[in-house]
Amino acid sequence: MPPQPSTISAPALSKSAAHEAAVIDVGSNSVRLVIYRVDGRALTPTHNEKVTAALGKRLLRTGRLSPEGAEKALKALVRFREVIDDLGIGETYAVATAAVREAEDGPAFAERVKRETGITLRVLTGGDEARLSALGVLAGAPDAAGVVGDLGGSSLELVEVHKGNVGRGETFRLGHLALGDGGFDYERVAAAADAALAESETTEQPGRDLYAVGGAWRALARIHMKQINHPLRVLHHHEMSRVEALKITDLVRRQSKRSLATLEDAAAKRADSLPFAAVVLERLLVRGKFERVILSSYGLREGVLLERMTPEALAQHPLIAGAEAFAEGFGGGARARAFGQALERWIAPAFAGQAPVFSEDHDAHLRGAAARLADVGGALHPDQRSEIMFDLVLRAPLAAINHVERAFLAACVHHRYTKSAPALNDAYSRLLHEDARRAAMAVGAALRLGADASARSQVLLAHFTLRLDGGALVLSLKRSEADLLSDQAVRRLEALGTALGLPTRTALV
Repeated sequence: MPPQPSTISAPALSKSAAHEAAVIDVGSNSVRLVIYRVDGRALTPTHNEKVTAALGKRLLRTGRLSPEGAEKALKALVRFREVIDDLGIGETYAVATAAVREAEDGPAFAERVKRETGITLRVLTGGDEARLSALGVLAGAPDAAGVVGDLGGSSLELVEVHKGNVGRGETFRLGHLALGDGGFDYERVAAAADAALAESETTEQPGRDLYAVGGAWRALARIHMKQINHPLRVLHHHEMSRVEALKITDLVRRQSKRSLATLEDAAAKRADSLPFAAVVLERLLVRGKFERVILSSYGLREGVLLERMTPEALAQHPLIAGAEAFAEGFGGGARARAFGQALERWIAPAFAGQAPVFSEDHDAHLRGAAARLADVGGALHPDQRSEIMFDLVLRAPLAAINHVERAFLAACVHHRYTKSAPALNDAYSRLLHEDARRAAMAVGAALRLGADASARSQVLLAHFTLRLDGGALVLSLKRSEADLLSDQAVRRLEALGTALGLPTRTALV
């Protein structure tokens, strides 16, 4: 018998300081625990483990949870409870999805979980599951517009998103555990998917984007990355055109289990489910006529956290919040946060009137994130830090940023230390066009000017003003503080002017 548990509760995420929260997700195929560092709107996974329990195996045939799966799931939950207690996690949210929701013995299983582990399972309706998955996608891509598709072991949730809002949602029995009785047969699975999706209303408007959530679809994306030799192996916001996605689904559904392993390591682990996931995606693309498939590493679990955030936390931009959290994770502390915020404001006038790389809003957010990250490499050796920082920022756990923008942000921080391009880096050379590289060099030069002139002090930075005047870039400070202006700061100003194509001067006022 496990030790007598105390009950895990689920308070609101109301703390303003960084803290940890745990989400337990009891799915039809797997049971997972993810622990997050929550810092405002930033959600950074610090621990992630799962057990494949297959609770929903044979559910359609028997109407009940798999007995073997129930024992596996319970054993995992006992361990998860011990992990949560030993780490002192104060906030825990536990949800169960399609298998527990639909099984006739689902309520009995939830009661047993409560009795033996102290964990209260929130059994989600199909609508809840779709809404939370969409909220999770919005946590990682606040500008998402189209349809979120979350494919789990038993069900597919579809829900519309637009400009930060969640629209109508639907749920269908199209997971591999629901389709898999009798083994994989393309014609049978395609017909079943077509019949189910014929009832879908969220797929009636053609030409939108599909935001794909779920482990099986992530495996398809990994295969696509390998097939095209994509320069950035980051799943979040990896994009496939409609044609590319259909090619991958056709490739995967024709493979044997053995040959799947040759496509990508992750495919071997999902050999039983991947052909089903490929066919469901294929039929969904045909039905919805989606233009692109955009992968989201954010989904249900992040949605569970997002729905409990305070309005103050939700008001933050996810990229800015993530950059601040990332910088603080490297020991920057409150002083680094304050300097990053001040540096963002200080460099902004230099870029007034410059042609946008992405859009004015996106460029401003990217400069703000770069300012937060400007001092992360300060403790690294000068000979290596520019290259290290490029790779570090390129793969950082940041939200609200696509792959091209990741490369741009990494280049900005890289050029904060050097004018030279990153050595032999495909992401820099293949993802950024020449104008974007020049713009990143300018942002890096501005960061370097602000950091060197102020010795990375928010207080000292406030003595300087950077402004445009008569077509020139001017660095000014009070006449009584002229001794604060170093020769190095003047050189940094000239380098920024060269990057922006502007003449420069200093002024005492």
